[in-house]
Amino acid sequence: MSKASFTSRRAPAHHYVLAIILAAILTIVVSVLVGATNPNDFWLAASIGALCAAYPAMSLGAKVFVSNHTVTLDAHGEQSVELQWMRQAGAGAFLDVLVVIVVASLVLAIGRLEVDALPILLGLVALSAVDAGLRYVAVRHRALK
Repeated sequence: MSKASFTSRRAPAHHYVLAIILAAILTIVVSVLVGATNPNDFWLAASIGALCAAYPAMSLGAKVFVSNHTVTLDAHGEQSVELQWMRQAGAGAFLDVLVVIVVASLVLAIGRLEVDALPILLGLVALSAVDAGLRYVAVRHRALK
């Protein structure tokens, strides 16, 4: 390969530095906030918060500052088969969750039942995640048969 046809897929060096700076700032902010919520064990909580925040913060820094130079977008990415399967699964799961919400609302209204909202909302989140996952597996299985 000649030098003239070679194109670099690296970001400028200062973009990597900016990504690291952003990651450090976000990690410090999260760790201080986590530590502040547990003043009795501030340093332990802050350390755990920093460990949990470091990787996502670095990923965000790389996305914001580096990926524009290193990642080539697929011109036809919106037409991928997997994306179509995910859209079908998401649409079906949305309708399933909507039906569950309507039925549950009617049962609660007719039965004049009072329940805490948090368990219901967490159940709906779990239902939607499981439903979308199962629908995706089913759509994929049918398409690959």
